[in-house]
Amino acid sequence: MFVDQHANVLRPRASEAMLRLKAAGHQVFVWSAGGAEYVKRVVAAHGLTEWVDGCFDKDPRVKPYPDFIIDDDLYLVQKYGGHHVSQYKRVNEDDRELLEAVERLLGVADLATGD
Repeated sequence: MFVDQHANVLRPRASEAMLRLKAAGHQVFVWSAGGAEYVKRVVAAHGLTEWVDGCFDKDPRVKPYPDFIIDDDLYLVQKYGGHHVSQYKRVNEDDRELLEAVERLLGVADLATGD
């Protein structure tokens, strides 16, 4: 999840990242080791429900199978493909890791479609 676990603060630019993904036609699923109900509460509390297509427990056997993940678990990024981010342990308004991940995904999508 894109949240500082101690302060319940989203990683900076999380809503912008989700909006850009949705605007580009992607589905957005959010998962956490805290479980699906925890994810639903956090997504709702931060007003992100309209951009989220599903909430899940972080499980290596998750369905639907992701085609690109943004996660702080390097094993899962290597398994599914995606973008590894550092753990978000403290509030840092200068953090741009989510936007960098989205830019990478959108750049890969542009290459695949020839746009």
